[in-house]
Amino acid sequence: MMKLYQFEFLLFLLLIIVNTTLSISFSTLSQFTKPLEKFDKVINSEGSDIAWDKFVMDPLKDKVMESEAKKMVENIKPSPPSQLLKYKGLDQIKQYLQNFGYLEQSGPFNNTLDQETVLALKTYQRYFNIYAGQDSLRKILQHIALPRCGVPDMNFTYDSTNDISYPKGNQWFPKGTKNLTYGFAPKNEIPLNVTNVFRKALTRWSQTTRVLNFTETTSYDDADIKIVFNNMTYDDGIYDVVVAVTLIKLDSANMNTGLISLDITKHWVFPTEDGELDLETAAMHQIGHLLGLEHSFDSKFIMYPTILPSQQKKVQITDSDNLAIQKLYSSSTKANANSDDSSGCFKLSGSSSSLFISLSIVFAFVALLN
Repeated sequence: MMKLYQFEFLLFLLLIIVNTTLSISFSTLSQFTKPLEKFDKVINSEGSDIAWDKFVMDPLKDKVMESEAKKMVENIKPSPPSQLLKYKGLDQIKQYLQNFGYLEQSGPFNNTLDQETVLALKTYQRYFNIYAGQDSLRKILQHIALPRCGVPDMNFTYDSTNDISYPKGNQWFPKGTKNLTYGFAPKNEIPLNVTNVFRKALTRWSQTTRVLNFTETTSYDDADIKIVFNNMTYDDGIYDVVVAVTLIKLDSANMNTGLISLDITKHWVFPTEDGELDLETAAMHQIGHLLGLEHSFDSKFIMYPTILPSQQKKVQITDSDNLAIQKLYSSSTKANANSDDSSGCFKLSGSSSSLFISLSIVFAFVALLN
């Protein structure tokens, strides 16, 4: 039986139709009578409640949904400059996003929240598969604060004409190269347990991929690959999260050199130890860059740019890593190479990241990311 409010609503519609017919032709009247005939058929066959939902409530819901969608679109439009919000510490977040390829703006940065920053955060969220939800921003900021590689994740190019560049592909050494030499910076007086980690990592890459051999040399200045520990702590707080980086440098002899630099202020651990910063994992990752690999956003792969608490050790080359190497070298270099860890800590004291302070004060972005 039809509910009273439903009957009153239909009666109201009928009155509108009757009133309208006083000023329109009979041919136009059919646009009102046909829907009512369908409505009557549904009442007779399926009941009044179903007819009510199908002809009245569902169209109303569609209108409401359409209205809400329009509001969402309006909300993501850039606001006028006078209405842009400001958050203390946002300038450091922008700097981080720019450093690693997510924000194309150039500094110096301010604390104003603009549309480009919101889109950059959304891109970061999508690339790292951080789920969307009420606390998605908190998850993004926690991920940003993780230790990571200093090579950008995207939007960078390799330019061999500059004195220094990030590695991209295997363009930094001559095509057809089958062997690269490597050496350790004498200034560091690197102990045997550290050099053994790199020797093992280089051997693993060589034997697994079979594209290059690596030979150690005592002449650090002449080495194709230079391994050095530096103080990588900066005042801006951004690079506190960077634990290692790979660069390509043009030396005085106009020859390109691969440089692996690790932060000496960090507390590195060895294969037999537990800890946040596994030295062998960092070595494997940076050598991957020198061979031509870019960052992967699959957390299982060696080339994942950040060190997750659940995956502190990651040294085995996956099939996908090897496939990427083979694809890279099959189209360029046609090389076909044949081919006493001890416990301890290499004077590396830990330092907490000041970036956490800045990250914690921008949680007001949550609504913009949902």
